[in-house]
Amino acid sequence: MKINKIFTCALLSLLTLSYASNVHANNIAVSNISLVGQNTTAGVNNAANYSMVKFNVSWDNSWRINTGATNWDAAWVFVKFRVGGSNPTFTAVSSSGTTVTVSSTANLRVGMPVRVTSGTGAFAANTVISSITNATQFVVSAAPTTVLSGANIECIRIWEHARLNNPGHTAPSGSTIDAGLLTPGSAFNATTNPALGVFIYRDAAGAGTNTFNNTQLRWNYGANGINDNTVISIQVFATEMVHVPGGVDFNVGGGGGTSAFTSTTINTATATTVPSGTGSMGGQAGGYPTGQTAPANATWPNGYNAFYCMKYEISQGQYRDFLNTLTRTQQANRVTMNGTVGGYAGGYTWNGSAWSGGEINNLSSPANRIGLRLVADPGGISPSTYACDLNPSATLPTGVNQSDDGEWIAMSQLNWMDGCAYMDWAGLRPMTELEYEKACRGNQAAVSGEYAWGNATTTSANNITNGGQAGEVTNTANANSVSANQTNVPGPLRVGVFAGAATTRAQAGATYYGIMEMSGNLWERAVTIGNTEGRAYTGTHGDGSLSANGHANSTSWPGLVSTEVTVATGSGFRGGAWYVAISFMRLSDRNSATGPYTNRYSAYGFRGIRVSP
Repeated sequence: MKINKIFTCALLSLLTLSYASNVHANNIAVSNISLVGQNTTAGVNNAANYSMVKFNVSWDNSWRINTGATNWDAAWVFVKFRVGGSNPTFTAVSSSGTTVTVSSTANLRVGMPVRVTSGTGAFAANTVISSITNATQFVVSAAPTTVLSGANIECIRIWEHARLNNPGHTAPSGSTIDAGLLTPGSAFNATTNPALGVFIYRDAAGAGTNTFNNTQLRWNYGANGINDNTVISIQVFATEMVHVPGGVDFNVGGGGGTSAFTSTTINTATATTVPSGTGSMGGQAGGYPTGQTAPANATWPNGYNAFYCMKYEISQGQYRDFLNTLTRTQQANRVTMNGTVGGYAGGYTWNGSAWSGGEINNLSSPANRIGLRLVADPGGISPSTYACDLNPSATLPTGVNQSDDGEWIAMSQLNWMDGCAYMDWAGLRPMTELEYEKACRGNQAAVSGEYAWGNATTTSANNITNGGQAGEVTNTANANSVSANQTNVPGPLRVGVFAGAATTRAQAGATYYGIMEMSGNLWERAVTIGNTEGRAYTGTHGDGSLSANGHANSTSWPGLVSTEVTVATGSGFRGGAWYVAISFMRLSDRNSATGPYTNRYSAYGFRGIRVSP
């Protein structure tokens, strides 16, 4: 995923400043961001007004195949914005109950944290703006603990998700753009069902580097409640995805292993169809595995329909970028640190023979190859700054995010709630365990004992060269597992690390469709069909926004308590990790498929998916 230098402009003046600073996540890059083509023909400050977000996007090792395993890779691209050039401040502020009166609410946004800087009055901890009533009044999430009277206050700017149009984007030559609606299959609505991002991919068969310059996405800024002359900052994010075709039968469970599904052919998208008869890919045929309880709803994502899957696990650079768009309260719930500058992301760590005794906060140095570090803290209610610093810098916040600081390494220490929050923020969703098997096996016959790359043979990594760099490599291997020398590989490897010199799927450790590290490296978190909570999932997508506490709040997601995902019930694990026995890496193995664990371990990662438009 890519985060750029922040592009700031006033919409009305149509500035076209651009930046060439590139920070890559496995070689996907976004550059030269600008706003062009502002359209205000609907009227001054009308909700229908829009502007085009213009940028370049490129990535290596792209493909489109129109025969055989017909599929392609793509970039999922979305936009975040922030209103104003500085935090709004006010003097002579008063309050009555939860209503606060200021001189103007012009640059205020729902979700902004607020604080009293001087004068009479005090807000409760973690208070945010919950609604904006009129030109001079807003409502806060909790009544001030001391009534405001002549107070001076500050409101902290926040990053928000841009609502994009459905048509109207400009695809560069050689590319196609498909918009991803909040609710795919329903009618587009700029406010209630906007496009949360787009898929950009090559429009013809081929392979190699994609360079799509002058891409333009139509941002309906009026639907985001932005006036025509508002000063804003924008960021464009991109992550590599792989298209998994729909409408073809596939097998689940046929590879065997602990608690594996009874071999079944999934031949319908109706997840409640009872298995029966003889399936074309083995076992009975139906909408869920033989011997399992049927999902609670026919739309439970059983993998039959087409979807996009993240090509790689979330990287440390991606998670850093995510954290740096959150409020201070949201950050605190998304990473195990105690707020001390210089501390590294904590959790349970592995010493070569056992896990540490508890979730350790504020590690003083990287553990198990996790270089995510808190590098600056302004204090108060302002958000902290996180960076990748696997090769520790002695002077912070400088010397971080360097070429050997590990931003391309898969991000571990993620619990279920962390992963769901990231998916909600990015407009994606968690995968199910049937989607996991489909993404690995494709429409091929099951092989006994197979791994994600289609056979029962594995070669484990046992050394690292160019550690922490974009070019990190290991010995000729296709997996990161416990059979490797733990002294040399004491944690996750760079995403896509085995693909470099590989000439076959098995050598690259790739799934049938070209998705990487689905066996080994880090555990894949998936929605289980094995319990009631998992079977209630409906596959809704994230809307780009989190709760004030930094939790995912998408309906039907496992772990949802009231309105926030705060537990892991209904989730589980597939695919194994760097520290576990290789048997857990087998494609059909379900040893931990229903494990609702909420802790952060250095073997827990995450990746998400999205329904194909």
